[in-house]
Amino acid sequence: MIKDMIFFDPLSDFGFKRIFASENNKDLLIHFLNACIADDVGTITDLSILPNEQSGVSPQEKKVVFDIYCRNADGQFFIIEMQRAKQHFFAERVITYVSRVVSSQAEKGARRYEIPYIYSFNILDYCAAEFDRCGNFFHKVQLKNEHNEIFSDKITYYFVELPKFAAVKDKSSDSSPMHKWLELLTSIAGSTDQDYGASEKGVFRKLIEECKISKLNNMEKEEYEKSIFEYEDVQDAIACAREDGVEEGVEKGTRQLVQNMLAEGIALDIIARVSGLSNEEISKMKQQ
Repeated sequence: MIKDMIFFDPLSDFGFKRIFASENNKDLLIHFLNACIADDVGTITDLSILPNEQSGVSPQEKKVVFDIYCRNADGQFFIIEMQRAKQHFFAERVITYVSRVVSSQAEKGARRYEIPYIYSFNILDYCAAEFDRCGNFFHKVQLKNEHNEIFSDKITYYFVELPKFAAVKDKSSDSSPMHKWLELLTSIAGSTDQDYGASEKGVFRKLIEECKISKLNNMEKEEYEKSIFEYEDVQDAIACAREDGVEEGVEKGTRQLVQNMLAEGIALDIIARVSGLSNEEISKMKQQ
């Protein structure tokens, strides 16, 4: 599958984490976030990559798994998510993720509630229904009152809709670092070495080099191919479930979606993200 390809897709599950979630490429993550949200959060000079699993305070609470979870030198937290498949209740999911970070910072017995600054940065490879009436591809969401005044600036959500970016990128004269980042991330997979001249320097040259399939060992190549196959299987399963949902009801369509993905051997955490069900609910379906 990848033998004729020069670059892997940095927006795949494997590619995104390899590019942005490793200590060796931390400079790429820092530059990317600065390009997109530095005007709000200030310039990020360093980041500590944190464990991406957060357990609940009780056995009944669902464990959450972030794509990337980190903290900067000022104690600000960042949750970075790459969502390729359209998912119902995605807004609720990102709120849950931020809430888990908030609760994990509450000290037992403390009389003061001091919430750290938490930024949720979400890249969507689809158009979200929540932004149907918004023509822009970049969105900022905060807690405000009825007069559009900020109630608290401690929590901020950012959303990037890649299809909307793709619709305007060729018509735009924007040469900002954010535009450059998104252009590379969305186009590099189908490119060749000849598409990038010597003018690409610094972090953008490093991004191009890091996305080369020749840099992957055999195990990493297998992991990448698996992530691509799983994404394609998920897309097929979603299409099938939509047909079943129209004809026989949404609940049955969701059940069929899960069963199709289980039959394909897709990992539980990926099924959970697509279906909106918990790992426990999916496991019960698997046993049926």
